[in-house]
Amino acid sequence: MGYYIVEVVFIVVLGILGRLVPHLPNVTPLTSLSVFAGVKLPRLAALLAVVGILFISDLLLAFIWDYPALGYFSLFTYTGFIGISLVGSKFKGTKSGLIVYILVASLSFWIWTNFGVWLTSGLYPKTLEGLSSCYYLALPFLRNALVGDLFWGCVIFGLARVAEFGRRAGFRFQ
Repeated sequence: MGYYIVEVVFIVVLGILGRLVPHLPNVTPLTSLSVFAGVKLPRLAALLAVVGILFISDLLLAFIWDYPALGYFSLFTYTGFIGISLVGSKFKGTKSGLIVYILVASLSFWIWTNFGVWLTSGLYPKTLEGLSSCYYLALPFLRNALVGDLFWGCVIFGLARVAEFGRRAGFRFQ
């Protein structure tokens, strides 16, 4: 059980830092951490880690930038990452398909959250043309997300592999 606590803390701290440290738009470790949590942790621990990252970092960002921490848009963000984590749990014990899943998760999250922007923000008319404009104008964010998610996926799963190798070699990370 102690092993999961270390991983949950690592995931939450990296996720919060990834949102607080200046970065290109949508180039954060959140999608890859959600996949990782789903793959490596029991379902409840994965969900708590993902929601913990979002809630704590939303509160901190709201405090820093003086805007509301939660809103209607939060429903789409939170459910998007929760969904990624839940589907990630289907990859437990397998290494094949993780890169493809990270890309699919990134694209799915983009589709879901931009639908939420269209639906809740008032920035776009509630028409098919408004929805199309929302997605079109969000394409640069998708590009950044895909690149960032692949990069962070390699870093996160790579670090996990190194830690796993270290444990097998007898090193203790406590």
